[in-house]
Amino acid sequence: MHNAANGGLRSAALKDVFDRMRLAPYWWDAAPRVAQSPPPLPDQVDVLVIGAGYTGLCAALVLAKAGRSVLVCEAGFLGAGASTRNGGMLGPSFHKLGVQGLIAHYGVDRTHGILKESIGFVAFVKDLIEDEGIDCDFRRTGRFRAASRRGHYDTMARELESQVAATGIEAELVPREQVREEIGTDRFFGGVRYTIDGGLHPGKYHDGLVRSVISAGATVASHTEVTGIRKAPASFIVTTSRGDFSAGEVVVCTNGYTGSATPWFKRRVLPIRSSLIATEELDAGLIDRLMPTGRMYGDSRRVMAYYRPSSDGKRILFGGRAASADNPVVNARKLRLSMLDVFPELKDVRISHSWSGLVAYAFDHVPHLGCQDGLWYAMGYCGSGVARASYFGTKLGHKILGNGEAGRTAFDDIPMPTKPFYTGNPWFMAPIIQWHRLLDRLGI
Repeated sequence: MHNAANGGLRSAALKDVFDRMRLAPYWWDAAPRVAQSPPPLPDQVDVLVIGAGYTGLCAALVLAKAGRSVLVCEAGFLGAGASTRNGGMLGPSFHKLGVQGLIAHYGVDRTHGILKESIGFVAFVKDLIEDEGIDCDFRRTGRFRAASRRGHYDTMARELESQVAATGIEAELVPREQVREEIGTDRFFGGVRYTIDGGLHPGKYHDGLVRSVISAGATVASHTEVTGIRKAPASFIVTTSRGDFSAGEVVVCTNGYTGSATPWFKRRVLPIRSSLIATEELDAGLIDRLMPTGRMYGDSRRVMAYYRPSSDGKRILFGGRAASADNPVVNARKLRLSMLDVFPELKDVRISHSWSGLVAYAFDHVPHLGCQDGLWYAMGYCGSGVARASYFGTKLGHKILGNGEAGRTAFDDIPMPTKPFYTGNPWFMAPIIQWHRLLDRLGI
């Protein structure tokens, strides 16, 4: 009877933690989504951009400023996708394969080119924000990546040595006895501190890009789903949910939301759901204790987690690959357990928001851009799309204009692979995530 009573108390306490939780991105509080009436569609346009996320907007900005007539079509409301649902974390994002893994795929020269270009992503976004006058709480915070296992720290040390040799990046190892200088937990066995990473408010950033694109002369049409693209002699005939028109060029910028209108691309990206939670507002002393440096954070668990203070420094945002389905209540419970693994002090803290969005992985773990069958594209950011998408979208705009060096990247001409029988449904990811979660729990 006593155990049953205690179980009832625990259930009640857990319910209280999720009481009044909003099933929407925390970012929408300060950058709310608004009702939009899409503008009339033109009969003809120089360039159609499919997708009004960071990639599409940055490409459209370059093209519109160059005098092209540009139409950006978004299937839902503006900001419906991952561009207002992500964690707002920016970095070079080159640790997916590691230096040696990249070399095995692409050789030394291409690898060094990719890495050296990648360390400029954050500075690129900083300059873009300043040039366009976008107020989005950008800060150059640095990042701390923690070692979840003792052996992971040794692996990080070897990888850091390769990164520094290839790029000269500013970073340093943090041994276990100094971890609390970076993060208020005894969970980790050391880590790496990077200086060039940063954070921003993704909702404000997206809204600012939309304003800049419209000011440059482009048309941005929400609730306009592209359902078909047919090659004509000198253009493309585009079918949408609101009518048809012709476009001289078509740019596919759909990433994790790539659909059946572009089947070649759908077969080459794996849409994976990334989920986040936000805590209620916390005591300033608690925030300072848990995140004393206010950096962006991540760790080396198989089921990747990423976390940060909110832009105003009052909450902790915690994200990861919680599930394959869009169930914010279930995802919030899983993410909370992952958060408590790092920060047990938060066990009685309410969760104020739970949300998710789709990121897109490429089979070779690197992003891609180029032209396929006359369709321009950039996608496959592997969960690190804030800086990558902004950079790649801009480069893609210059490529379409034929701007030579301005459009050139170290990622050019990398074939975008698929797998036999894959049609765009990554059904196999759910059991893989569950297996990795079990391995994390067992400490393997």
